[in-house]
Amino acid sequence: MFSSFADILSHIRSAGIRKTAAVAAAHDDDVLRSAAEARRLGIMDFVLVGEKEKISGILTGLGEKPGDWEIIDEEDESKSAAAVAKMVADGRADMPVKGILHTSVYLRALLNKEIGLLDKKSLLSQATVFEDKNAGKLRLVTDCVINVAPDYDAKFQIVKSAVSLAHKLGIREPRVAVIAPVETVNPAMPECVDAAMLSKACERGQLRGCIVDGPLSLDLALSEEAAVTKGVGGEVAGRADILVVPNLVTGNVLDKAIRLLAGFQTAGAILGARMPFIATSRSDSAQNKLNTIAVSILQAE
Repeated sequence: MFSSFADILSHIRSAGIRKTAAVAAAHDDDVLRSAAEARRLGIMDFVLVGEKEKISGILTGLGEKPGDWEIIDEEDESKSAAAVAKMVADGRADMPVKGILHTSVYLRALLNKEIGLLDKKSLLSQATVFEDKNAGKLRLVTDCVINVAPDYDAKFQIVKSAVSLAHKLGIREPRVAVIAPVETVNPAMPECVDAAMLSKACERGQLRGCIVDGPLSLDLALSEEAAVTKGVGGEVAGRADILVVPNLVTGNVLDKAIRLLAGFQTAGAILGARMPFIATSRSDSAQNKLNTIAVSILQAE
């Protein structure tokens, strides 16, 4: 099991794994800084699509030689995203990367049915992987970006996708906490009912390779002391590997709190497509973008 992003990077390098990514709207300092570092580490090559003059200037400032990079000049962000989607579909790149453009523009290009990067029955979802220094382990939060108000069926798919990623991270049987305001099943709170249903679905073998419990409040999911104090037992309480949030608003706030208040390193993963979609926040640091590249390479393996 990987306990840090450094562990993941070390594994990829020692295994000699190297992928190619195509970057849409690549004219961004942090995106290119993380790309340069990934290239220096020997884990990924890049095709850069965006404003060539800006890309060349940033690369030069990073000590790179622009002539050593494949750069495609495209100022329009929609056309840039479309070009990247086509490259991935044609096999010229293993995965797409979002540069300095809106997520909606990026995903619209990737989800174009004519491109065929998403299976018809798949549900796209997102997971934030974070390095919990207090616990000395990696944890996941899902979904923080894509599904606004998922119903039970969507949450079922979200859990399956997150569990699959957790397995890639070396967590053999991830403990999944379905988050709600309280730990009791309150019919007035749909998130509590969904959590109880997901827990029962796992118990009946409908969700495999994991242990699911819910509803659990956030403190019960993460703190063994809180679980003891509140008298809540089970294998998940206080030891959760995956936090399944009730909606995007909750997930988005939690994601930003993890980065900006707790100061933990993170990586973003988009799940459910035929290959990893790399789509970090425009405000993410170069380090977190590099972490995302590492997790995405692991996904692809």
